[in-house]
Amino acid sequence: MDEDLRDTLEKLHQELEQTDNLDEESRQRLAHLMGDIRTVLDRQEQASADENQSLGDQIIEAIERYEVSYPNLALALRHALDILSGSGI
Repeated sequence: MDEDLRDTLEKLHQELEQTDNLDEESRQRLAHLMGDIRTVLDRQEQASADENQSLGDQIIEAIERYEVSYPNLALALRHALDILSGSGI
């Protein structure tokens, strides 16, 4: 896994842990998204373009969902999306 992305995922995880008033459904969605990111990275060479697009769409949806209420979390998601995009994912 790319070191920048690993750092970003760690920051995202920390931000998730520090967000006090995030409801359980949101926590579960974000945890699932982080798992999907790791899965695609682990299988990067075998991942299809559709899988990569779906992951990008999930991240964009999460950014839109949390950018007003949780700007730091949305910023971490945006950073992860930028790194994934730069990696060709």
